[in-house]
Amino acid sequence: MKAVSSETFPKHLRIHNTLDFKRLFAHGSRSNLESVRVITLDNNLGYPRLGIVASKKNLPKSVMRSKFKRAVREVFRKNKEYLDSKDYLVINLRKASDKGRLYKARDFEGYIKSIH
Repeated sequence: MKAVSSETFPKHLRIHNTLDFKRLFAHGSRSNLESVRVITLDNNLGYPRLGIVASKKNLPKSVMRSKFKRAVREVFRKNKEYLDSKDYLVINLRKASDKGRLYKARDFEGYIKSIH
Protein backbone atom coordinates (compact mmCIF):
# COMPACT_ATOMS: atom_id res chain seq x y z
CA MET A 1 0.00 0.00 0.00
CA LYS A 2 1.24 3.45 -0.91
CA ALA A 3 1.93 6.01 1.84
CA VAL A 4 -0.15 9.16 1.65
CA SER A 5 1.99 12.23 1.05
CA SER A 6 1.49 15.44 3.00
CA GLU A 7 1.71 17.31 -0.30
CA THR A 8 -1.61 16.08 -1.63
CA PHE A 9 -4.47 18.39 -2.60
CA PRO A 10 -7.71 16.64 -1.55
CA LYS A 11 -11.17 17.97 -2.33
CA HIS A 12 -11.83 19.32 1.17
CA LEU A 13 -9.02 21.87 0.63
CA ARG A 14 -10.77 23.33 -2.45
CA ILE A 15 -13.38 26.05 -2.48
CA HIS A 16 -16.24 24.88 -4.72
CA ASN A 17 -19.36 26.43 -3.27
CA THR A 18 -20.68 29.59 -4.92
CA LEU A 19 -21.70 30.96 -1.53
CA ASP A 20 -18.14 30.62 -0.29
CA PHE A 21 -16.88 32.60 -3.30
CA LYS A 22 -19.51 35.31 -2.71
CA ARG A 23 -18.58 35.47 0.99
CA LEU A 24 -14.89 35.88 0.07
CA PHE A 25 -15.62 38.67 -2.42
CA ALA A 26 -17.89 40.48 0.04
CA HIS A 27 -15.96 40.17 3.31
CA GLY A 28 -12.41 39.11 2.46
CA SER A 29 -9.29 41.22 2.82
CA ARG A 30 -7.49 41.90 -0.44
CA SER A 31 -3.79 41.92 -1.22
CA ASN A 32 -2.86 43.18 -4.67
CA LEU A 33 0.41 41.78 -5.89
CA GLU A 34 2.14 42.45 -9.21
CA SER A 35 -0.06 40.19 -11.31
CA VAL A 36 -2.44 38.41 -8.94
CA ARG A 37 -4.89 39.43 -6.24
CA VAL A 38 -5.17 37.30 -3.11
CA ILE A 39 -8.37 37.55 -1.08
CA THR A 40 -8.31 35.93 2.36
CA LEU A 41 -10.97 35.31 4.96
CA ASP A 42 -10.85 33.37 8.22
CA ASN A 43 -12.65 30.05 8.34
CA ASN A 44 -13.39 27.87 11.34
CA LEU A 45 -12.50 24.58 9.66
CA GLY A 46 -9.00 24.17 11.09
CA TYR A 47 -7.27 23.99 7.69
CA PRO A 48 -6.67 26.33 4.74
CA ARG A 49 -8.70 26.17 1.52
CA LEU A 50 -7.92 27.46 -1.96
CA GLY A 51 -10.05 28.94 -4.71
CA ILE A 52 -8.76 30.13 -8.09
CA VAL A 53 -10.29 32.52 -10.60
CA ALA A 54 -8.60 32.52 -14.01
CA SER A 55 -10.41 34.99 -16.26
CA LYS A 56 -10.74 34.49 -19.96
CA LYS A 57 -10.10 38.19 -20.48
CA ASN A 58 -6.54 38.00 -19.11
CA LEU A 59 -5.75 34.41 -20.09
CA PRO A 60 -7.60 33.96 -23.39
CA LYS A 61 -6.45 30.43 -24.18
CA SER A 62 -7.64 27.52 -22.07
CA VAL A 63 -4.10 26.14 -21.98
CA MET A 64 -2.92 29.35 -20.31
CA ARG A 65 -5.74 29.23 -17.75
CA SER A 66 -4.99 25.60 -16.96
CA LYS A 67 -1.28 26.26 -16.52
CA PHE A 68 -2.00 29.19 -14.22
CA LYS A 69 -4.36 27.13 -12.06
CA ARG A 70 -1.98 24.16 -11.99
CA ALA A 71 0.93 26.35 -10.90
CA VAL A 72 -1.10 28.07 -8.14
CA ARG A 73 -2.35 24.71 -6.86
CA GLU A 74 1.21 23.41 -6.75
CA VAL A 75 2.39 26.42 -4.73
CA PHE A 76 -0.53 25.97 -2.31
CA ARG A 77 0.03 22.23 -2.04
CA LYS A 78 3.71 22.60 -1.19
CA ASN A 79 3.17 25.39 1.37
CA LYS A 80 -0.17 24.49 2.97
CA GLU A 81 1.36 23.52 6.32
CA TYR A 82 2.58 27.12 6.75
CA LEU A 83 -0.86 28.67 6.11
CA ASP A 84 -3.42 29.66 8.72
CA SER A 85 -6.97 28.39 8.85
CA LYS A 86 -8.23 30.74 6.13
CA ASP A 87 -9.83 30.65 2.72
CA TYR A 88 -7.49 31.91 0.00
CA LEU A 89 -8.80 33.10 -3.36
CA VAL A 90 -6.23 33.80 -6.10
CA ILE A 91 -7.29 35.90 -9.10
CA ASN A 92 -5.12 36.70 -12.11
CA LEU A 93 -5.05 40.42 -12.88
CA ARG A 94 -2.98 40.98 -15.99
CA LYS A 95 -2.46 39.39 -19.30
CA ALA A 96 0.27 36.78 -19.30
CA SER A 97 2.98 37.95 -21.65
CA ASP A 98 5.76 35.67 -20.43
CA LYS A 99 5.23 32.11 -21.57
CA GLY A 100 7.98 30.70 -19.36
CA ARG A 101 7.07 32.20 -15.97
CA LEU A 102 4.40 29.74 -14.81
CA TYR A 103 1.81 32.48 -15.37
CA LYS A 104 2.54 34.55 -12.28
CA ALA A 105 2.16 31.82 -9.65
CA ARG A 106 5.44 32.99 -8.15
CA ASP A 107 3.65 36.11 -6.87
CA PHE A 108 1.38 33.86 -4.78
CA GLU A 109 4.41 31.93 -3.54
CA GLY A 110 6.05 35.20 -2.47
CA TYR A 111 2.84 36.16 -0.66
CA ILE A 112 2.83 32.88 1.27
CA LYS A 113 6.46 33.30 2.27
CA SER A 114 5.83 36.87 3.44
CA ILE A 115 3.04 35.87 5.82
CA HIS A 116 4.98 33.15 7.63
